[in-house]
Amino acid sequence: MKNLDPADSVAALFGAKTRKLRERAGMTQQELGERVYVTHTRIAKIELATEPPGWKLAERLDESLNASGELVELWPHLTPNPYPDYAKRYMALQAEAMVLHGFWPVIPGLLQTQGFARAQIEAGRIYTGLDVDEAVETRLNRQRRLGDGGLWLWAVIDEAALHRGVGGPAVMRDQLAHLLVMAELPRVSIRICPMDRVDPAMLTGSSLFTTTSDGEQSLYLEGRFGVLVQDLRDIARYRIAYDRTQAGALSREESVALVRKVMEERYPCETPSDPT
Repeated sequence: MKNLDPADSVAALFGAKTRKLRERAGMTQQELGERVYVTHTRIAKIELATEPPGWKLAERLDESLNASGELVELWPHLTPNPYPDYAKRYMALQAEAMVLHGFWPVIPGLLQTQGFARAQIEAGRIYTGLDVDEAVETRLNRQRRLGDGGLWLWAVIDEAALHRGVGGPAVMRDQLAHLLVMAELPRVSIRICPMDRVDPAMLTGSSLFTTTSDGEQSLYLEGRFGVLVQDLRDIARYRIAYDRTQAGALSREESVALVRKVMEERYPCETPSDPT
């Protein structure tokens, strides 16, 4: 293995420290990988500074190598935060939100299964540069607020989202089954909007309206370049298009029936053939 110059970059410093600590502990890359649940090639890439770890992996490395926080402290400086400032501001607002209304042309992150989230994030990695494992974990962690009573969610979902084969039939079946489960939660409303009833103004991406416990409102318009809107007059104008779309959506009962119908007809369970 080539020797890295820790002065070259933070990634090189992280890799050199990892290698030094591993060798001091008398572990091979294979043995360290088994301790932190990754392959030995992943450890090699970290030590060569070609593929820095995500946050959780950095934590596991720090603990397994008895690094006393050295690796964890280095991690924030490895790569620039892949989320732009407007997205980070919105994430902070959503974390404080009491109510979230939104229209999604895809399955909302708050309602995604792990398999669906992974498939979607992996598909977009070439554009985002996100660490897949870290991004999946972050997305799933945000869902906890639906279960702890901290967030009310009113989700209007484009019917087309039910037919996009993200991750393949098995992933989609699990995802639609998960929607049926989530629709039973008292603080979650899921309504499907037929494709011909979506207001044209909503077709540019997701539109997410948040309200905090103190009444602060914001709007996040997703798309290739997200926009965070906090001017109440602008929010009101966008709300008209959302309200039109919501008015055209199916009722809760009709939405559940449609999700179940698509799940059973488009993504049926595979049954083994009769050998006789």
